[in-house]
Amino acid sequence: MRGRLFPLGACLVVSVVLWGTPATTHAKKGENLVQNPDFENGNIQPWTKWVGDAGAGVVVNMVIDKKEHLKGKKSLLMEIKKGGKNNKRIELHQRHFDLKKGRVLTYAIWAKAEAERPAKLIVNHRQAPWTMYGHKAITIQKDWQEFWTPVKMTADDNKVGIYVEMRDNIKGDVWFDAIRLYEGDYEPDPEIGQEPKAVNRRSKLSIAWGQLKVALLPVEGID
Repeated sequence: MRGRLFPLGACLVVSVVLWGTPATTHAKKGENLVQNPDFENGNIQPWTKWVGDAGAGVVVNMVIDKKEHLKGKKSLLMEIKKGGKNNKRIELHQRHFDLKKGRVLTYAIWAKAEAERPAKLIVNHRQAPWTMYGHKAITIQKDWQEFWTPVKMTADDNKVGIYVEMRDNIKGDVWFDAIRLYEGDYEPDPEIGQEPKAVNRRSKLSIAWGQLKVALLPVEGID
């Protein structure tokens, strides 16, 4: 009597049921590990804020902005409604990432601010001893600009966080969009490039209009 062949697909299903799936996902090079990176779903989660001097009356709101955006039709707006007097931290967080020792990544964000604002990009272990894997001091300005820092994993770590650290002594709005954490060296976002498309479009429109006005000017000697 011939034995029955057990389908390979069924074997795979059984093995997954019995043993489960791996806890760590190995992302492809260039794949963005950030959840909700451009806020197009209209939600803020899993992004969170931390206000160091909230007890002293510092007020910071986080909302989705549908008017000011870079990629898609939405961005994240942090409204620093009431500043502080003690120069305490305001932070935008996402955690936890499970990253293995030896990985080299890039953490990149696009940001702009109502008033020029110093800030820091930080990637670290989100509890003591707060091991630092990537860090860069930046200045967020009035026009959209991309900032990034290399990230070098010196240990296996399943509690890695990415964040932007600011100070509460400057009031005003700050926008974030197109946030990335990916394996490999820095490369421009293929959907944006090194300059915001909106800025490029406006520049090209201004040039085209200027050229059109010149073309319409009357030429001396021609009736």
